[in-house]
This record gives sequence, structure tokens and C-alpha cells, in this order.
Amino acid sequence: MNITRWWQKLIDKPTEADLKRWATSEWIEYQAWIFHHSFLTLHDWQQLRNEKLPYRPLLSIITPVFNTNPDYLQECIYSVQTQAYSNWELCLVDDGSDNIQTKEYLTTIAKDPRIHLHILPNNQGICKATNQAISMAKGEYIIFLDHDDRLASDALYWVVKTLDKYPATDIIYSDRDNLSPNGLRFMHLFKPDWSPETLLSGNYLFHMLVYRRDFINQLHGMQVDKEGSQDYDLILRALEKKPQVQHISKILYHWRQHEQSVSMDHNAKEYAYIAGIQALQDSLTRRGLKAKVSENSQLWRGHYRVEFESSATNYQILRLDSLQNYAHQVNQAFLDTENDLVILAHNVEAVDEKSLTELVAWLQITEIGIVTGKIIDTQGNLLHAGLVQRPTGIPLSLYAGFPEDTPGYMAITKIVHNVSSPHPACCVLKRSLWQRLEGLNTNYNGPHALLDFALRSLNINQRIVYNPFARFTATDLQIDWPDEHDFAKKWGNWLKQGDPYYNKYLTLKLNDMGLEL
Repeated sequence: MNITRWWQKLIDKPTEADLKRWATSEWIEYQAWIFHHSFLTLHDWQQLRNEKLPYRPLLSIITPVFNTNPDYLQECIYSVQTQAYSNWELCLVDDGSDNIQTKEYLTTIAKDPRIHLHILPNNQGICKATNQAISMAKGEYIIFLDHDDRLASDALYWVVKTLDKYPATDIIYSDRDNLSPNGLRFMHLFKPDWSPETLLSGNYLFHMLVYRRDFINQLHGMQVDKEGSQDYDLILRALEKKPQVQHISKILYHWRQHEQSVSMDHNAKEYAYIAGIQALQDSLTRRGLKAKVSENSQLWRGHYRVEFESSATNYQILRLDSLQNYAHQVNQAFLDTENDLVILAHNVEAVDEKSLTELVAWLQITEIGIVTGKIIDTQGNLLHAGLVQRPTGIPLSLYAGFPEDTPGYMAITKIVHNVSSPHPACCVLKRSLWQRLEGLNTNYNGPHALLDFALRSLNINQRIVYNPFARFTATDLQIDWPDEHDFAKKWGNWLKQGDPYYNKYLTLKLNDMGLEL
């Protein structure tokens, strides 16, 4: 490694060659998306640098280091030094590295006055190293950057733009992709907006994560007993305080895959998944929710299943005659019972009694007002694994027609996650929510009455979840939507903004969650 040559390269802007290299993908389709939506020229970068931002907070980037490959560490630090937004500091903590090249490189790079280096005398673990870096930070906001990853050159710029628009923000996260062993971009992760129940199935946020420094100090930083899943534990503890969260729907972070990384070998750090289970179990206990947490055996590591301890019998089942006169049928059923209401189409059957329990159990969470289940056909294919709202007013049924064992993008068919709408043929409504919203709107003749009810629920911060462990069967789910124009007219502004639980860069034309180019 030529340290002298690297130091000479440390200027405040990237080269055109770097920007082109950073926009190169392993995947042809993703390459096209990058050039349409994510390619930054040097001219673009300079315009961002020159913009007179009204709010220019100091941002503190937190990076623990341990025996890092010097080439990866170089690129990581260079990605900070070439940010379009310039008011930052980098807090590096070396956690007792014994790799001579790593140590030599750190002492050289620390000559940059914006970089603050602290060297621990021995290896103390990532939690203590991270907390040390946080204690060094002077900025209003903390940004976590792993020692072998890379920030997009406009990452900090978009963080500041978001903070200026939403000054009460506690947490920001962005979309991200991976860097292959060849250093090329692939495996994009286009995330939904803030989804508290999706978080209970695993840490879908990953990187980039930004915290208000005062807020992270309230959380007392990283907990040593959650080593390996310290990021997950931190966001779960943050969730309990009902933070103000913003999602930047841009690829602003690049997560590197290499031989020692969890992203390459999910079994590289077994203790991390044990800590993840414990972090989630502890969080539910603090919230007064009795549940058993385990790894989701149907998926790759890092996905969890929450099984609530519930003997709930306070629900009534409504068997719909048809999906017409939907609001009248539901409203009348609620008038006839004091319980929550499980709604099933005439041809939908629970696979077993446990499926009904699973459907109702998630209503224990105060903010959950509606739960919808998974529906499969007699051949074992998916009929319903979550609906996505579209501007037309006709929802998209994700992965309908695919085999049930298809996990889908972000494992969407196999995890409990937040959705904007339940399926009209299979859901449970909380009675208190029905009362609060004064019933379903009888101006709708068909199942749009339920979709309207769902969006009104979201407006009062009552959320909806899809639970794949509540399994139902049906011969078919052909649905007529006679009220689509009335629904689209009433909710036009909301629909144009896009379903918050479905990323704007994923297609609405097909149900396979492919890229929208």
C-alpha cells in the first residue's frame, strides 16, 4: 500500500473516475437503475457542495476499527472526506488492533484535522469502542459507519436537507446496497417508511442510521450484553420511546461483502443472532408484551418470529355473504357483538385454530388496529401476502400466484410486517377502532369500504400488519372493485404520494417487487 500516494489524494472532492467506479454494478438491471436515479457527476457534486444550506449542523460519524483491511479502511474514510456536505467530523476508535498495516494507516490518516482518533490499549469489543467514539462526538447528530463500508458522496447532504425540513427528527435511515468482493454495487435494499412491527421481525433498517446525539445519550449508547446485535438492540430501545423517524428513499450507504463479514457468511458470528433474540425478547418484556421469540426457521439468519402468549377468545367471526354491501355487513356485525371482529369471505378457511389465534394476537399492541393473514390456494400457491396501494385505487397483491415457499424481496411473504391495507376476505378489526372511526363508510358498496377504513386508521396512527403465520386457504380470490373511482378521488393525494410501506423504486406493474426503472 502506497501511503504517500493515498495522502496526496486526500482532497475535498472525488474524481470523475471515482464517481464512475462507485456507480458500477454487478447487475445489469441495477446498473440501469443507478444511471437513471443514482449517478452523481462531478458537476452534480459541486452544485451540492456550493448550495447555501440554511441549516448546517456538525455531523459526527462514528467508526470503530479492528484489524481492518487497509484498502477497505482507506475507501471508507475517503468516502467521508469526499462528502458534498463539508461540516462533519469522523470519530475513529481503534479497538486494540494488532494488524501492523491497520495501525500504520490510522496514524497517518489521523493527520486530517477533521478526524479524531482514539486507540484503546486492548480489544474491548464493538460496543465499548462505539461508546468511546460517541463520547468523542461534538455534533448534533451521530451517523454510524462500519469500518469497511462506504457512504455515497451525497449522503450527508441529504441528511442535512432532511433535518432542515423535519427539525424534530430523532432518527434518519436511508436505503442501501451491497459492495461485492469485486467492489461493485449489487443487492439493493429499497426499504419501506418507518415500520415498527416490521422491526420486530428483524433489523430491516441496517444502514445508514442517523441518531440525534441527545437522543442516543438518553438511550445510554450501546449495551455490552448485546454485542453482535448492538445496532438492533439500540433501535428497539429507541422504538419504545416513540421517536420521530424519517426515511430517505435514496441509496446512501454501501455495505461491503468480504470473507469475514456477516453479509457474506451469515454464520460468521453466531453470537450475534443469539444477542438479537435476546434484544427482541427484552424489548417486548419492557413493553409488557408476553411473547416467545425465536429465529424464523423459514428464512436466512437475522429474521425473528414473535409468538404472543394469548388465549384471546374475545372475537367474533363474520362470514361474508359476498364482498358487496361490505360496509353494511361489517357494521351490522359490530352492532351485534361487543368483541373484535374476524372477517372471512365465505370461501376462506383457517388452516388450523392457531391461525385464528395468530391473527388476533397482534391486536395486543396498542397501536395495531387491524391484522390480515396469508391466504393460499388448494395447490399451495399464494393468493394474498400483502396488498400495496396504487394511484388507480386498485391494490397490488404481492407475489400472488407464486408458490407459498417463495420468500420474496426482503422476505416479505414470510415475515410479520406493516401494510397499508388488509385483505377484505381475511382480517380482524379491533372494536375500539371501529367505534373511534364511527364504522365503515356505507357510501362504498364493495370492499373499498375496508380500504377506506384502513387509510383512516393510519391517519389516527393506528397501524395494520400482515401476519404470514395466520394461514388461510381459499379456492380463489377474484374481487370486483366497483368503487375504485370514488376511492381514488377521495384518497388521491395520499395515493399519489405512494404507499408508505412500499418503496417508490419498486414496480407497481408486476407483483414481484422488481425495480421500477
